[in-house]
Amino acid sequence: MSSKNLIQQLIWKNQKKGVLLFASIGMFIGMFILFISIQLYFDIINISKSDKEIFNKDYIVINKKISILNTVKFLSTGFSQNEIDSIKKQDFVEKIGIITPNKFKVGAYTDGTKDFPEFYAEMFFESVPDEFMDINADEWHWDKNSAYIPIVIPRDYLKLYNFGFAQSQNLPQISEEIASKAMADFMIEGRGKKIKMKGKIVGFTDRINSILVPQSFMEWANETLGRKTGSNKPSRIIIVSNDPASPRLAQFLKDNNYEANLQQTKGSRLNTLLQILLSIVLLIGTIIVLLAFIIFVVSFKLMISKAHNSIEKLLIIGYHYTTPAKIYISIYGILITIIYALSIAAVYISKEVLANLFTKIGFAMSEGLSFNLIIISIAIGLILFISNSISIIFQFRKLASK
Repeated sequence: MSSKNLIQQLIWKNQKKGVLLFASIGMFIGMFILFISIQLYFDIINISKSDKEIFNKDYIVINKKISILNTVKFLSTGFSQNEIDSIKKQDFVEKIGIITPNKFKVGAYTDGTKDFPEFYAEMFFESVPDEFMDINADEWHWDKNSAYIPIVIPRDYLKLYNFGFAQSQNLPQISEEIASKAMADFMIEGRGKKIKMKGKIVGFTDRINSILVPQSFMEWANETLGRKTGSNKPSRIIIVSNDPASPRLAQFLKDNNYEANLQQTKGSRLNTLLQILLSIVLLIGTIIVLLAFIIFVVSFKLMISKAHNSIEKLLIIGYHYTTPAKIYISIYGILITIIYALSIAAVYISKEVLANLFTKIGFAMSEGLSFNLIIISIAIGLILFISNSISIIFQFRKLASK
């Protein structure tokens, strides 16, 4: 029998392995909960990025309710400066911007291509400050030398065309990709002037129900062609809300006879809620892992304590304290490796099941495990291994110093 086997027999003599089994099961459960929470967290981030659109924050458009008094022009739908200042002061408002309408006539037409049908329509433009647009600055730029006007339209407009107008007129339906490739001709006119320009769709939004152009274009066009009569008060305002679910926001709108489509923020609120729930699960997993780790540390202390006499004999006959310590460390290393492998395997299987469920409800999850999870999980495993290994070495050093 080799000396190593003899040492192992002495160490394991009269040891109860049930405590280690209990600690291993606890560590497996904790690691699984922790790792699956991390995986789902990164999956949600990836889904949010892949489903990202022009407005990716909690932007809310506010306007005054239209009544018969507005129709007969006894009341204005424009916001006064005092009203704008009042909105700015609300604690649920992070940022505020003015939506600027066109004060000139706009007509859009195209001669038609193989992918894009011929059409003509009178329409309107609006603009918001550039900082409210989450779009490439190079795409969302206009000056007098620009080849075309960048345009962002609501996705609902394209759906109305595809499933309403196109079907009724037996016209081809248009995808977002095709719409983004097409160039449309615009005739803008006012104050006796007519200017022919090109326009191109550079993005789509679900957040604001308007056809948007860069602020620089709107300022130039209104100055060059816009009518001088009529109110200059903005009739629509866009805000960034730091708490779109706040009851105070809904009450403020009601008290001031304002209206806004708060359903626009429903998705982001659900996303926030889901991230909070995942954070709670992540915390629970972390606590379980820490408790299991403490049980491991205590278990190995008890094992060393029970093998005290055998260890002392080994030290007396000339063995260095690191020799039996390495055996304990190797046992712990094997256990942690097995638990880690089983946890990762369980996370992978669970991810595949969840991916199928997410696909059925219209969300495509990334394939396989997140690279971030692999790095984080390896780091956690190494920290747990190194920490207990150091604890074991200190205990043996303490025994050797007596």
